[in-house]
Amino acid sequence: MFRWSDLMSPNGQPPSALTTGLVVFLFALFCLNKVFSINDSMSLSPRQVFNIGRLSNYPLAHVSLLHLLFNVVSLVGPLNVFESQHGTVHTGVVLNLTAVITGLLYCVFGRLFYPDTSIAGASGWCFTLFGYFSYKESVISPRYHIPNSNFAFPTVLVPMVLLILISIFVPGVSFWGHFFALIVGYFIGAKEKVFRKIMPPSWIIEKIEEKAERLIRLIPSWVKFYREKDMTERDVAKYSSLFAPQDPLPLHNDSQPSGGRVLGTA
Repeated sequence: MFRWSDLMSPNGQPPSALTTGLVVFLFALFCLNKVFSINDSMSLSPRQVFNIGRLSNYPLAHVSLLHLLFNVVSLVGPLNVFESQHGTVHTGVVLNLTAVITGLLYCVFGRLFYPDTSIAGASGWCFTLFGYFSYKESVISPRYHIPNSNFAFPTVLVPMVLLILISIFVPGVSFWGHFFALIVGYFIGAKEKVFRKIMPPSWIIEKIEEKAERLIRLIPSWVKFYREKDMTERDVAKYSSLFAPQDPLPLHNDSQPSGGRVLGTA
């Protein structure tokens, strides 16, 4: 079983910069919403499929403090690790792209089945990362053994089981919002190099970092900014299991308004 320290300080490094900043930003937006009701302009419904602002921003809106806390606790660990493996700016782009792709899938499907049901919350990102890491782990350990029992099931299905349990026991969550986010995570885990084709090239990200160098230097030393150049040099780095020491594998696989729902409190 993994240790929290492995998630919060990957490879013994300080917490990742984007992950830390995002947590602070989510809490700031939640407080701001108490004054200006900004959630109304960020939540996403299928009728708003062409609203790029909502497609990008719906993960930032949270309808309650409990909703926010559950999502932050679920997100911070896997996002910390992902950022340490892929770079800070790269991870920011991935978060935006996965939010848009998940939102588009939700809206296209929802036009037929739930046209007036809105979603909000960062749990979509949680399930995308759960899908990504569960696929990577499944290559190393195809079956997950439940602690203190003789039961086991396919590792890649662990987040799907979690999705079903949350949908049953937590009222008001969006099964389809979580489901599409999970599918996006599975795809990135299985076809990461294919997904990279819609990402900005490394040289563009490096140029962005050069332009933002003065701001990057202002980042406190107790968080870690992962530069694209360092990630490029580590492109052949190996993926190691988060749960148990195993032979490493390649990191990249070559082969809410009224009546709405929160995206989840996983």
